[in-house]
Amino acid sequence: MDLRQLEMFLAVLENGGYAKAGEYLHVSHSAIHRQVKMLEAEIEDLLLYRKGRRVELTEARQILAVAARRVRQELSDAKRQLSESSQSLRGQLRIGTGSSILASFLPPVLERYRKESPGVEVRVVTGTADQVIENVENSELDLGLVFNPADMPRRERRFVSEILYREEFVWAVPRGHPLAKRKRVALEDLAQFPFLILPRTSHIRRTFDRLFQTKRLTARVAMELENEEALEKLIEINLGITLRSSWRSASDKMQYLRMPGEPVYCDMGMLFPRSKYIPRVVTEFARLARQAASVFSFVGHAPLNANP
Repeated sequence: MDLRQLEMFLAVLENGGYAKAGEYLHVSHSAIHRQVKMLEAEIEDLLLYRKGRRVELTEARQILAVAARRVRQELSDAKRQLSESSQSLRGQLRIGTGSSILASFLPPVLERYRKESPGVEVRVVTGTADQVIENVENSELDLGLVFNPADMPRRERRFVSEILYREEFVWAVPRGHPLAKRKRVALEDLAQFPFLILPRTSHIRRTFDRLFQTKRLTARVAMELENEEALEKLIEINLGITLRSSWRSASDKMQYLRMPGEPVYCDMGMLFPRSKYIPRVVTEFARLARQAASVFSFVGHAPLNANP
C-alpha cells in the first residue's frame, strides 16, 4: 500500500467514478482502476462497488477512506508548515459559508485579511450548513462559518467549532401583506400563510422547523430555495413569508416582524477540520474573525424598520 494508491482510491470515491478520477488526476482511468485493484488484492477485500453510474464505498472498508483522508491531511499540513517557515504568509485559504453570513459578517473580515496577508489567495464558496460541514470534515475547506454548527444529523463529528456570536432572526413579509401593519405577530398567525424557506440541509431551516414542531403547527412551505437573494425577490412580490437575519433588514419593500416574547436566535460558529495542526493562514483569519465578532455582536442588530 503506497500513497499513490490511496490518492487514486480517494479520487475515485470523491469524484464518483474512475473516468472522472482520471480527469481530476490527469491519468488514464485504466491506470487508476489497476491501482485500486492492487490495493484490494493487498487488503483481500473489495473497496468499491457500482451503484448506478456512481462508484460507492463498501461498508466494510469505510475505515480505509477515513485513514487515507487523515494521511492526506497530515501530508498537506506538513507541506504548509514548511512553507510557513518564512515570515511572509503565503498559500491558499478555502472558506465555506452561507449567503447570509457572506453578505453581512464576512466582507470586513476579508478586507482586513487581504490587507494583512496579501500573499494568501482566499477562495470563498457558499452552500448550506451541511454542505459546508461535510467539506470541512473532508478537508476540502480549511474553515467554515455557519449558523448553529451543532444542529446537524447525529453522527461522529470530524470538526472542531467555536461560537463567534448570536444573531437574531425575524419574519419578513412584503409591504402589502395582511400582517405588514403589525409590529409583532404570533406564530399561529404566521402559519396561515405560505412560506419561502431554505432547504432542509440548512440549519436556519432546522430552526424554522423546530419552531413549528414546538407549537405543534404545520408550516405550508410553498418554495425551498438555497439563494437568499432569490428568496428576497419572491417575498417582495408577495409569494410568501420567510425567516431571515435581522442584519438583512434594510429594505423599503418588506416589513420585519418579531413574535411577542419569543425572539428567534441562531449561533454563528466557526469550524475547522479536526487536526493536530491548524495552518497559520487559518489561525490568522480566525483571529480577525474573533475580533470582528466582538463588534458585530453589538452593532449587527440595529432596530428593525418600523419595529421599535
